[in-house]
Amino acid sequence: MPIHYQQALEQIRNMGQKARLRQAWLEALREQAWQLLHELAGEGEYLNTLAERGGRFNPGLRCALAGAEPLDTAAPLTVSGQPRVLLAADGSQINPGRHGAVEFIAINVGAVCFRPGEPPREQIHTSLRFGEDCTIDRRPMSDADVAIWRDLEERRLLMELAHPHSQAGQLVVTLTDGPLQLFGQGQESKFFEEKLKEYLGVLRELAEPRTAAAGYVDKPRSDYLVGLLELALLARENKLGEAGRERPLWPVRDRDLFARLLGPGERSAVLAMRLPEPNPFTDKLALYCFYLNVGRAGHAQIARVEVPRWVAEEPVLLNLLQEVLVEQSAQLGARPYPYLLHRAHEVAVVHPDEIEEIERMIQTELRRQGVEPENPSNKQWAKELQGRTRINA
Repeated sequence: MPIHYQQALEQIRNMGQKARLRQAWLEALREQAWQLLHELAGEGEYLNTLAERGGRFNPGLRCALAGAEPLDTAAPLTVSGQPRVLLAADGSQINPGRHGAVEFIAINVGAVCFRPGEPPREQIHTSLRFGEDCTIDRRPMSDADVAIWRDLEERRLLMELAHPHSQAGQLVVTLTDGPLQLFGQGQESKFFEEKLKEYLGVLRELAEPRTAAAGYVDKPRSDYLVGLLELALLARENKLGEAGRERPLWPVRDRDLFARLLGPGERSAVLAMRLPEPNPFTDKLALYCFYLNVGRAGHAQIARVEVPRWVAEEPVLLNLLQEVLVEQSAQLGARPYPYLLHRAHEVAVVHPDEIEEIERMIQTELRRQGVEPENPSNKQWAKELQGRTRINA
């Protein structure tokens, strides 16, 4: 049956009335955060001390840490024109499904390489799991488990492609969509710990002085800088013990501030990222970020760019990243997003007919080996039937 539109309309109107009131409240909070940013722009050492103290009360505190640049920095774009190799990787995944005739998981990672004076080169790497290999510690792999595996494979392929270029002394930029942090449910699991260890090992292999590794986050919802500014408000009220738990500026986001601060092509100050303890990203893999306006005058488009320490502390690599991301994003016109990442996504995407073909290939091989696949679940059979005909009661 269709949506009950009358019921939906009543709820939408109620939401709209609340949204108008919420918008006024949110604008007041944004203005407070904006004033606080300028008041404390040069007080990085003080704010970092508050973060250190707040972290003792709450080891799960997540916020920015100030660096050498003032917090209200708007670093202009500089164009070097240096030759560089651009690499991007993106992945698609086929999650486990218990209702099909065969249960399998697939990761499809696509990579694109742009070298000076050459047409782009594409590469695809496909990994499959079937049957009992779709389980971890006698439990089925979850969608989150598969996503962790996919993130690892994306970074591994980039490392393999970047290595010969960096060894040849070329400047290299490697990009993935999303943060450099490795997220996932069940992070206390043995599987996550194993994949995290592999992931950190791959990042270490990428850590070359002429390789700018980055994760690009479009339309970020993060509030790392806002979280740092909130600590000053809590300290004024003698509430630092509530760091990370009481959020006086929520739901203001960092992009609310940087859309107002940064002009087209400008980047923010480079910020260290204080992550919950225990934080596995340490030493040269410690994570930093900056915000970048890839939009045009009057139409700010703020992205968050995550980089490891070896990039954050090298001005040449930082400037190169800023230049490449602004240049790449401009290629998609009014909806700026790095073309290189868009191209990698197009290479990696898996279409429904390809999923069906893989399933047929697995069933064919099983029968060739004398193993008869199971029947689809009755639920799946009924869904497929509904697509062909209707059963009248």
